[in-house]
Amino acid sequence: MTEFYITEDFPTSEIEFEKRFHTEKACYDYLFKMKWPDGFVCPKCGHLFYWISAKYVYICTRCESHFSLTADTIMHDSKKPITYWFRAMWWFTTRKSGVNAINLQDLLGFSYVTAWSWLQKLRRCTIRKDREKLSGKVQVDEFFIGGQKPGKRGRGAEGKSIVLAAVEKKEPKLGRIRLQVTDDCSAVSLSAFIERNIEHGSLVITDGWKGYSLDPNHYDHLQVYLSKSEDKYSALSGVHLVASLVKRLIIGTFQGRFEPKYLQNYLDEYVFRFNRRTSRNIGKKFMRIVQQAANSVRTTCRQIKTESNGDLLLQI
Repeated sequence: MTEFYITEDFPTSEIEFEKRFHTEKACYDYLFKMKWPDGFVCPKCGHLFYWISAKYVYICTRCESHFSLTADTIMHDSKKPITYWFRAMWWFTTRKSGVNAINLQDLLGFSYVTAWSWLQKLRRCTIRKDREKLSGKVQVDEFFIGGQKPGKRGRGAEGKSIVLAAVEKKEPKLGRIRLQVTDDCSAVSLSAFIERNIEHGSLVITDGWKGYSLDPNHYDHLQVYLSKSEDKYSALSGVHLVASLVKRLIIGTFQGRFEPKYLQNYLDEYVFRFNRRTSRNIGKKFMRIVQQAANSVRTTCRQIKTESNGDLLLQI
């Protein structure tokens, strides 16, 4: 028995989603295509044929090795039906501003802690390790997220989370973006962010901060000194717009409450959603998250609870 990956195979509406994925078999069949796009090949003996147990474990007909589609992924050892995971992934990817744990708790009818941990796991599946770097004309800047704090403002401010942003400028619109939490705005941190996210040969536009010391052999660098610029508001308009939208998301969907150590997860979700904003079909984002969940790394609830220091109930 062999199956093959069907390119661009996804539901085009919520009605179609509900009709197609209301059974566990339909969900596992789809997950199979995401996990083994070229058809089943036994990792141990290379055999192409298998049979399926009642619990949807795939068993090689030659060496009888057992393989689970959810083993060692974010769905590992989940006690909830696979149909619940598919509904969570659908709502996670198709709601314009995403969902928070309270929303998911109400939609699926299980505990708040489970809803919170599922969303954290899904957010960790939004970024592909081999994703393409930004290119062309790219604006880079930093912004700060956190409550109002007395004292110094800007790059020296304390008590706020620093976020580095890179935005492709595809005139007259914006292209793709990258967001990363950082400890500081030093030249080391800024250079590492740019090298990791922007193709060599691109034009990088920044403000006049001395930390932006780029290798001239790798990038064309345009520094705009905002204090001297007559058009300071449009010089880095792309990153300023993205910063505004991210802050609006934190205030709106998450009511301004977030644990700083998990901010990168929220930013990764936003990048996933923003970079696919022009997709003609909402189901394509669902397909991508299923693909990435099928190839994700096991993350247990115990790990997440440990990382949160017991403060789950404060998070949304």
